[in-house]
Amino acid sequence: MPEATFWFSSPFREWIGQPTVTVRWDGCMTVRQLLSQLGAEHARLRAHVPAESLTQESFDNLAAVIVDGDFLALDAHVPDGATVNVFTPLAGGTTPAASRGLPARAATSNDDVRDRAAGTT
Repeated sequence: MPEATFWFSSPFREWIGQPTVTVRWDGCMTVRQLLSQLGAEHARLRAHVPAESLTQESFDNLAAVIVDGDFLALDAHVPDGATVNVFTPLAGGTTPAASRGLPARAATSNDDVRDRAAGTT
């Protein structure tokens, strides 16, 4: 019987109540089917992740599912024996300070922040 171990970051681990889950299945299991199965067992997960109605785009904003450095799509099959990492995706960031016309050094005190805002540094 195929199985995989799933490691969840926050907030998924809070919704499931534990950081890891080992899942066994017959035949093939997709990420969507896994989420549906876990949602049937964990109401908080089901409330936040309606697996049956998720689109790939909405899923990409919700989770990054990674196996051996490769991202799995919502309808991708989970490999037997895999360790599957489920992360909240990170995006964004800022451009370097110099490209925005700001000093490169970080503010070290409230006075620095005030002085920068006033343009006196």
